[in-house]
Amino acid sequence: MGHLDDLAVAAMKMVKVDGHRLCLVRTGEGVFALDQACPHEGYGLTTGELDGDLITCAWHNWKFRVSDGRCVIGEEDVRTYPVTVADDGTLSVAFSEPDPAELRPKLLSSLRRGIEQQYVGQVARDVVRLLRADANPGELIWEAVAYGAPRAEFGWGHSIASLTDCLSMVEQYDDDDRALPIVQAIAGVAETERGRRPNELPDPIATLPPDPRAEFRRLVEAEDLAGSQSVLRGAIHGGATADELRPWFTDVVSDHHLSYGHGAIYAQKAFQLLDRLGWDRADTVLPHLMTTLVYGTREDKLPYMTLFHRGVAELDLAALAEAADEPDPSWVDDGRLLTALLGDDRTEAARAAGAAIASGAGLPAVLDVVSVAVSERMLRYDVAGERDFHDDFGWLDITHGLTYANAVRWHVDEAVRTGSVTTDDIRLVLWTVFLANWTGRHEWHTAVGRRAEIEPRSDDLVDYGRSLQHEALLDGTTAFIVHAHAVKMSVAATDEAVRLGSTVPLDATARFMAAPKLERFVAATVTRSIDFLSGRVKRD
Repeated sequence: MGHLDDLAVAAMKMVKVDGHRLCLVRTGEGVFALDQACPHEGYGLTTGELDGDLITCAWHNWKFRVSDGRCVIGEEDVRTYPVTVADDGTLSVAFSEPDPAELRPKLLSSLRRGIEQQYVGQVARDVVRLLRADANPGELIWEAVAYGAPRAEFGWGHSIASLTDCLSMVEQYDDDDRALPIVQAIAGVAETERGRRPNELPDPIATLPPDPRAEFRRLVEAEDLAGSQSVLRGAIHGGATADELRPWFTDVVSDHHLSYGHGAIYAQKAFQLLDRLGWDRADTVLPHLMTTLVYGTREDKLPYMTLFHRGVAELDLAALAEAADEPDPSWVDDGRLLTALLGDDRTEAARAAGAAIASGAGLPAVLDVVSVAVSERMLRYDVAGERDFHDDFGWLDITHGLTYANAVRWHVDEAVRTGSVTTDDIRLVLWTVFLANWTGRHEWHTAVGRRAEIEPRSDDLVDYGRSLQHEALLDGTTAFIVHAHAVKMSVAATDEAVRLGSTVPLDATARFMAAPKLERFVAATVTRSIDFLSGRVKRD
């Protein structure tokens, strides 16, 4: 490979070993070999500068110790190789590809550092390397969960929803391309939780109460975070299964229209995540979700829901639960429910939903109409509303109507399947009816826009949906919150389209993704702050 006499002290040169480019360096301490390509963007290290034990890449000024490859300024270490100097001065480098089993621990450590520092480039390179080292994609995403869950300031939120849906997309990609959904998932957690201190969990309760499910529900209602976490952890440590704990979460998200539907969505995503990662991770995922559920806005207590409550008060929820247990499979909306959802009468929306269930509509059929209504709302949304900074309504508000319906479908699925629908299930479905109607409030103050006609991308609903999911990962949005909505909307819309046998939810999603949207929200926030400090009242 060369001779010691050919390499002066404080010099370096590029050499090839088994077709691999290396940077050979001689210092006063000896001769060292590093990968020639800087791990940042591949620039040749030999074009940089050597100062003692430090080599500086000329491209972005990253600095590496030549003795061990440690990156002292930058993000990522560079790989080094042993150099042997024979008695006659002949140089040789022991170049070999490491065994994947030996490589993974070091790469996982690097990945954790990348997550902690929000070094997306390092995360991306480590994920590709780990995939090539036969790492399980779920284990890579788990690194983000383990870091992010304890640090979520207000409990798990958009990052867990995006992370779960990105993980579900991995199987749609091959080989190195699998890195895209994985890195998008990790990047969202790294961005939202960077620099936060971990939140400590209370110890699991030593002895569960006689009815732990009811006690858990009571503690959430009382906004006792530590108490609800302690009972939940006690149940998990006591061997409770996903099937046993899932109804606990359906209970608490049915008690209120919780945070614009987010409570039901995040609970759905948490259990779906555990389905993929393994129930043994439940003690990390679920207790940290509780902050979101315990302190979430009880939106049903706000004045603008009063008119909807009037309609609900006219309904006999117990009778509706009985009717929902024996639905008429031939039931089809005659237009009254859809019209009410797309109208401006909140009371009538509740009445129409109750009438539909009483006349034979099962809960899935009502949710079908909700999905269609929200999709229609998206297709006719006047995008000029995005620039009405005095109004806090926008695209993201409408998307919740569809993702919420999809989440509630998940929550009530077991009750529907087993014929055990309760008043809680009825109330939860009614919350989706409210939200579908409430997504029209911008129209009530302005005008109904012209319905956009979207050319379907495919006659195959799954293919159409996957094309939107792939688009959601291609950085068409700049703000993480908008990206997260695009991801979960594309996944939920695919589910809903397959259920309906219609492209409408996908058409609506395609329009949302292609339309102009607020991303940074700074100008809107300044305008609304001025309105607030000037005493202007928000409109409902």
